Amino acid sequence: MDSRPQRRNVLYLVLLAGLLAITWASYRSVNTSQRAEKSLGDLLTAVDNHQVAGGTFSSEGDRVDWVDAHGNRYRTLATAGYASALVDKFHQQKLPINVTPSSSSNLLLTVILPNAILFLAIGGFMWYMLRRSRQGSP
Repeated sequence: MDSRPQRRNVLYLVLLAGLLAITWASYRSVNTSQRAEKSLGDLLTAVDNHQVAGGTFSSEGDRVDWVDAHGNRYRTLATAGYASALVDKFHQQKLPINVTPSSSSNLLLTVILPNAILFLAIGGFMWYMLRRSRQGSP
């Protein structure tokens, strides 16, 4: 009979650790370094005036993180069709270009993990109720 409360305490500890891990992971994904946003026109003007030191394009082609000659970091949102023209402009100016892959961690945090937790909670409740009903029946 002593093992039941001990197992319950271990279960609560595991659930608490899982909740803390989820909270920490979601905080890390939301609290990424914020960059000042500049318009596409500001980026084009800076490239034409040789004020850009380099840029990082997202693989989807919707975002450009760039650094000006003074070391200030900016983010520009662009349409996916215009990304190739921006890459060409960077290449003409002989600016360093990086491409970052799309992050799949957001899919894990926003879709898979909440559904798995919900499935485990519902399954655990059903398992608990079925065990209680079996104990009560002769």
